[in-house]
Amino acid sequence: MMDAQMKRGFLEACVLAVLSRGESYGYQIIKDVPPSLGLTESTLYPLLKRLEGARCIAVRSAEHNGRLRKYYRITTEGRARVEAFVEEWNEVEAIYRFVREAAVGGAPVTVAPADVVPVAAAAPAATALGAASAPPAPIAAAEAAMTTAPATVPVVPATASPTKDLRTEGAAS
Repeated sequence: MMDAQMKRGFLEACVLAVLSRGESYGYQIIKDVPPSLGLTESTLYPLLKRLEGARCIAVRSAEHNGRLRKYYRITTEGRARVEAFVEEWNEVEAIYRFVREAAVGGAPVTVAPADVVPVAAAAPAATALGAASAPPAPIAAAEAAMTTAPATVPVVPATASPTKDLRTEGAAS
């Protein structure tokens, strides 16, 4: 299960990425965010309120089928937050790779600055978020942001080594 703080950060980035495509309303935002995040109305509306307070989104009300509906759009501050998320993702991916490789076994793995691809090379889609044209889907942007150079430190597979049975070692003497 994903850590609650990590999930909150992903939800914020995904909501902002959805809004970077264009203005939207609550129910549609829930449908557009990846289902694996489990976004619900009780999670979305407080998040939208926080994003509005941080000036990352702007809100307007308009009548739709006889009812007032709130429409949300991303602001310049919101676009900057999405771009920062994409940039930071390269660092997160490098840490993930370190943990994954270290957990599999082998030689110690270090994360060198060379392991992180500059955002311009890793995610050309990140600059599209600020463009007037429709930017890519949040998943495509996240996948593009996760592109990194191959690890510079080879992982040596763990080899079998003789082990002692500590339960019987003293009893055998």
